[in-house]
Amino acid sequence: MQNGTEIPIKEVLCTLSGRWSLEVMSELDGGRRRFNELTRRLEGINHKVLIETLHKLQRDGYVRGPLTASKNATGRLVGYELTELGMTLLQLVGGVREWLDEHEQKIVDARSDFDWTKREMEFMRE
Repeated sequence: MQNGTEIPIKEVLCTLSGRWSLEVMSELDGGRRRFNELTRRLEGINHKVLIETLHKLQRDGYVRGPLTASKNATGRLVGYELTELGMTLLQLVGGVREWLDEHEQKIVDARSDFDWTKREMEFMRE
């Protein structure tokens, strides 16, 4: 807790577990992206959902934007980018992905065993 404000881990995990949050952050890991570029690169996302996702990520400090060029006389959008906080979060997510790669078969086997046991129990009840 800092400054008398506690941020429940559930809130942070809720933001990150959103359908598009980590995908948007992964796209921004490649550098600054314009809104329409993100829309094109994230197949299946619509404008409304992308705006909502970007706002949630900005609120928690993972993403900065919309950014404008200082000399851009038209004030047009230049793009969104990850903050340092967002970059450190993606490093952690990379560790989780490595763990998943290493343990994927165990998870698949556990799910298969569970599903088989559940079907057997349902069959025995009939």
